[in-house]
Amino acid sequence: MKKILSILLLLGSVAFADKITVFAAADLRYALDSVKEAFLKQNPNHELEMIYGSSGKGMHQIENGAPYDIYFSANEAFVEKLYDQGYIVTQPKLYALGRIVIWSKHEQFKPDLGFESFSQPWVKKIAIAHPGHAPYGEKAKQAMESLGIYETFLPQIVMGENISHTAQFIESGAADVGVIALSLALAPTIAQGSNPDYYLIDENLHEPLLQGYGITKHGKDSKLAKDFYDFMQTKESIKVMAKFGFILPEK
Repeated sequence: MKKILSILLLLGSVAFADKITVFAAADLRYALDSVKEAFLKQNPNHELEMIYGSSGKGMHQIENGAPYDIYFSANEAFVEKLYDQGYIVTQPKLYALGRIVIWSKHEQFKPDLGFESFSQPWVKKIAIAHPGHAPYGEKAKQAMESLGIYETFLPQIVMGENISHTAQFIESGAADVGVIALSLALAPTIAQGSNPDYYLIDENLHEPLLQGYGITKHGKDSKLAKDFYDFMQTKESIKVMAKFGFILPEK
């Protein structure tokens, strides 16, 4: 009888297992993976597939029918646009304020120089994310334009598809220095590197990097999507996000 009961319980747990696909901005790779880990400790039978990329491309994929259940954007305006179009079914919700930093692995990199690093003799290539579809690239461009240096350094700029790709340019040596997300500069793979220092760019040099998320039309009937959506607002999740430099404005 106990054996039969165990089998029934096992079958029941499998029956109630669920899976969702989450699209998230590339700057969230390490932070959201950590949130996912914390969530699955409380919901071990479920599965979350994480797909990371540029926020703009994720938005266009959802508009074209991509089966994502939750969408996290580095630009809250993208979530609002999808909500107005009916592709997002929950009121767009803020999950963090993003920050950008100047970072390099080069031994001569001195963070305190700020944007003056770009004019150092050892700098040949400068990496930023593509301003056309990556919010972090847009803010990097805005900051440089505020200082009147974007056109000056444009011939040296190489553009990543997203902010994670941009960081890879610098890590690999394809670029000497660049502008990346604070969250990536704080990630273990970078923070434990040869030069973990970075220069935090004055947030007044660019428009606020308000970041939002919402449940898509595809995920509107998923309890798992709703549970993970709610989990992002818990103290546990907020604490994890803060470790990677993601804070809510009121915090």
